Amino acid sequence: MGLAALLSAGCGSDSTEQAPVNPAGSAQVREPAASSDASPLAEKLERLGLQTPKEDLEAIEFSLKDLNGRETSLSAFDGRVVFLNFWATWCGPCRAEIPSMEQLYGELQDQGFTILAVNSQEPPEQVSAFVEESGMSFPVLLDTDGKVGAVYGVRAIPTTYIIDPQGAILGRMVGTRDWNSPEIISLVKELLP
Repeated sequence: MGLAALLSAGCGSDSTEQAPVNPAGSAQVREPAASSDASPLAEKLERLGLQTPKEDLEAIEFSLKDLNGRETSLSAFDGRVVFLNFWATWCGPCRAEIPSMEQLYGELQDQGFTILAVNSQEPPEQVSAFVEESGMSFPVLLDTDGKVGAVYGVRAIPTTYIIDPQGAILGRMVGTRDWNSPEIISLVKELLP
């Protein structure tokens, strides 16, 4: 199974949605409350509402410009836990989770953790104004043509991936949540290098 199978799976956070079918067959992703063959880490992720891959999946490398026009690549954060979040300024659920993301980032950024907030196809000026207004201090990248979101199978926002320090995708969450909860903080600390 490849990354495409995980990424084409449906949202695990909304039980009314159905997972789309991968062209090669059904999506290979564990839904929350997985079977007993799941690793302890996968079980923990699933209890927190994240979907986990059934096999090891490497995050796909990408490079995007930040709000200052500098190219930033995913590989620049090798050795760190990466919280890869796809969002937009018009998205109410995205806006709702930004304060908890900011708190999580503030608490753990000096310990081998980062957030990469990939904005989905909005003008840089609009994104920059929103970032300043909302006080976002973590890196914001501009996916102006939507290609990175497409590669990651983003069909709804917010969509968040948790990537371990070795570059493996551990889980995915579609939808908003409180990212500064004690359970998430404990999980991230467990993953830190």
